[in-house]
Amino acid sequence: MKKLLYLFIIVFTFQSCSIDNNNPDPVYPKGLGKGFYVVNQGNFTAGNSTLSFFNYDTVKMTNNIFYKINKAPLGDVAQSMTFSGDKAYIVINNSGLVYVIDSWTGIFINKIVGLTSPRYYLPIDSHKAYISDFVEKGISVVDPNTLQLLGVIQTGKSTENLAIIGTKVFATNWSEYGMTRQNNTVQVIDAAIDKLVDSIQVAKEPNSLVVDKNKNLWVLCSGGYMNEEIPVLYCINPETLQIIKKFDFPSLELSPEHLTINGTGDTLYYLNYGVYRMSINDAQLPEQAFINAGIHYFFTMGVDPVNSQIIVTDALNYVQNGLLFRYSADGVLIDSTQTGIIPGFVGYN
Repeated sequence: MKKLLYLFIIVFTFQSCSIDNNNPDPVYPKGLGKGFYVVNQGNFTAGNSTLSFFNYDTVKMTNNIFYKINKAPLGDVAQSMTFSGDKAYIVINNSGLVYVIDSWTGIFINKIVGLTSPRYYLPIDSHKAYISDFVEKGISVVDPNTLQLLGVIQTGKSTENLAIIGTKVFATNWSEYGMTRQNNTVQVIDAAIDKLVDSIQVAKEPNSLVVDKNKNLWVLCSGGYMNEEIPVLYCINPETLQIIKKFDFPSLELSPEHLTINGTGDTLYYLNYGVYRMSINDAQLPEQAFINAGIHYFFTMGVDPVNSQIIVTDALNYVQNGLLFRYSADGVLIDSTQTGIIPGFVGYN
């Protein structure tokens, strides 16, 4: 929440920023190759969000790739990216839509429209997907085949990150923007009937969640925008909804976020200025950063599910192009490169 509010302030000061459409590639290869995407948010209302792709074989980052391939801008505030089969779903928050592209080529397929302030897309099955929302007090249900809205699951709160375990979908109630109820719960949706059935009370501002190899749910809470509470990391049994483990952070001033898990589901990572790493079996939080941020302010993170390389970004001043740093699984810096404006999400196909 801290970063989001800061972005709004920066954005209104620099609304003149616009997408760079001057150098589209005349020809682009059919396959993008082996690598990962970076979703660059851009500035609120400026319509300058972009998509980047890093190719492992060429060791090259290609920026503004959505425009170069499709000859169209990505939109206003690109939030996240989800992969399902050969398709990728790019959620464009302030444009109120989700672009569907071929995940291997980047070619536009279609889009989901009619959304208010979408945040994350979660596939449920071949006929249904959920989309969380920053403003609306509900989760949109869509048909991934027709891309039509099927309805809205009423939650009474805005929703953010989504995860599915069996037939249960877990939604973090991260933001308190425009809400009358506290942002200190993870809501439980029965995906078989598309209905809110329960909730789990956690600390304020649950900002991210992952599922480990034992099918347990991990939830990271910052403690609130104004540091109202101690930040907490939870491990939760998805069947009983009981808390298995609870890790309190040592200070109110800390603001951990971007909980991530490796491909084998046994190692957790999160940002707290630097990158921290811990096993799902650890009895306490790590005391020292695994990767120190140094002079940088790490903005988001991704962990490659195959080689466990760690990707972190720096949004710099939120107006110029950002930076991306690639580290080995051992935490050794491999290289760095430039991204688009506000690199806010790393996506692996």
